[in-house]
Amino acid sequence: MGAIKVHTIGDSTMSWYADSNPKRGWGMFLGAFFDPSIVTVNNAGHSGRDTRQFYLANEDWKAVKDAMNTGDYLIIQFAHNDEGIHTNGTDNLDYAAYCEANGIAVPSENRGTNPQTTFRDYLRLFISEARAKGVTPILVGPICRNYWKNGDITRKGQHDLGDSFSKIEGTTLLTNQSVPATDKSMSYVEAMRIVGQEENVPFLDLTEATRALYVQYGQSNCNSQLFTTGDNTHLNALAANLVAREAAQLMKNAGILAEYIDIPTTVIANPTSIVIGETYSGITQDRETILSGSGLAPASGTLTITASENLQVSLDKEVYGSTASLAYSEGSLFQKLYIRALYSEAGEKTDSVVVESGDIRIVIPVTATVISLDGGSAVSATWELKALPTAPLAAVCEGPICGQMTLSNMAAIDYNSAKNEFYDSESTGIVMVRFHNSDEGCASKVAWPAEELDENATRYIDFSLTAPATLNVRITGIKLDVAAHSISSMCCRVRAGVENFAELVELKNMTNFEVNHLQFTPLLVIPAGETLHVRVLPWLNNVSTAANNKYLGVQNVVIEGVAVEPGEEGIENAEEAVKAVKFFQNGQLMIEKNGVIYNAQGAIVK
Repeated sequence: MGAIKVHTIGDSTMSWYADSNPKRGWGMFLGAFFDPSIVTVNNAGHSGRDTRQFYLANEDWKAVKDAMNTGDYLIIQFAHNDEGIHTNGTDNLDYAAYCEANGIAVPSENRGTNPQTTFRDYLRLFISEARAKGVTPILVGPICRNYWKNGDITRKGQHDLGDSFSKIEGTTLLTNQSVPATDKSMSYVEAMRIVGQEENVPFLDLTEATRALYVQYGQSNCNSQLFTTGDNTHLNALAANLVAREAAQLMKNAGILAEYIDIPTTVIANPTSIVIGETYSGITQDRETILSGSGLAPASGTLTITASENLQVSLDKEVYGSTASLAYSEGSLFQKLYIRALYSEAGEKTDSVVVESGDIRIVIPVTATVISLDGGSAVSATWELKALPTAPLAAVCEGPICGQMTLSNMAAIDYNSAKNEFYDSESTGIVMVRFHNSDEGCASKVAWPAEELDENATRYIDFSLTAPATLNVRITGIKLDVAAHSISSMCCRVRAGVENFAELVELKNMTNFEVNHLQFTPLLVIPAGETLHVRVLPWLNNVSTAANNKYLGVQNVVIEGVAVEPGEEGIENAEEAVKAVKFFQNGQLMIEKNGVIYNAQGAIVK
């Protein structure tokens, strides 16, 4: 494990994505260009965040600070969400105050800072608080958007809103404002550069580097080879790998960790190793790595890929086997390699995938801690959502747990069974509770904002499961059904976590009325007395005007797990132990152990 950590904070162009999502953040690939025995990367980018949201969210900046140690480095890349949706360069709080003063409904969308004021203020906060922990901050210009004019990336694509922005003067909102191209007052990149100069922090111009990269590919090839379909912001795996390479090269050129950075001309795997972590015997775990290379000699050839005992490999994610053959030509290679692990016995496991051809040979270690759940007690929380719920809504629970559904800026809407258009491959007429964008009180519908590109961190449906005060809960499965209603540009992302939320899946532009049956086996453990949150975060994808009466349908939410003694893989008499500690008092779950009574959240009651 490396002695130095590089922490990356930013937005969706940097963040981590689940294998099922075609998007890739460039922070996912940065670690491949470092010597892993010295430097590792903690990619903490978070979709939908502007600088203010990231700083204020406990699961974002606080979590990063807690993970920082003296001698670490912090890469800071923001701007995409700071530009705002409604605000267009005006600070979101100023815009909300303007709306309130003029009797205009305040949009639930709350992203947006101003490049001259709050954007710089939050960059300075990240810098000062990182330095206070002995960490070296680095400012990195945001990657360009795929916006073109006359064969080049537009001004807005380079995060300069100077051609069209909004500002508030006194009590008046001025829109469609502009300044000459030589005026950089509305450039978030220039604002970042100036903060770097003022604070004596390195500024790496990844904005210009990605502009040059896109121009080298050309607009058509960018559309087809670098960005996900129909998306001018988010990268695919090839592009994220190329951008990470550019970022590593900029660091090397600037003398930042240069002795530990390698920009290879041979085949590399990214990531270089697969760490499954804890998993359960008998449950399949799928992972992926990317094989890439440039300047290969010989210029054409075939790689033989061999997997060890507990693994299988695939080049198409359909046919798996113990071996595979991969041809390359013109001295270059870019190929996803899918790795499937399945363990039959508990214990620490170390396997490998070997990729070789002539002088080329790389070994991809695959490690896992396999746990048997024998002896544990099954628990589950279920929300059928077949009828209009009143939030908070308690789950139907099995075992000594509590489950609850709550809403944030979402309203549950009764469903007219005469219009139940929902269907799947086997049936029609499926009834689902519908959810709509709402205000903070979650009492009534509020129009979905126009021009949203990603999730709003404050708009979600939250399903929580609280472990008993004396037992851990190992999650063995999360299931739910979701569907779009009355629109085909409905999107949602599902996240889960106790403190830090990991993405489970993103569904983009869902087919209207078609039910998506989702099922996950995340590696999550809920410590005794703590709470797991499974959040569904919906948005409408870049609709031109605000939209009402557009819904997300949700039903059959189930969180399953096994309750075990803390520090144990299982307990011999789990059922008996569970019965001994479980009882209800005034409708609340209480747990007694060794004469002490706890509530479900782990607080001592008596």
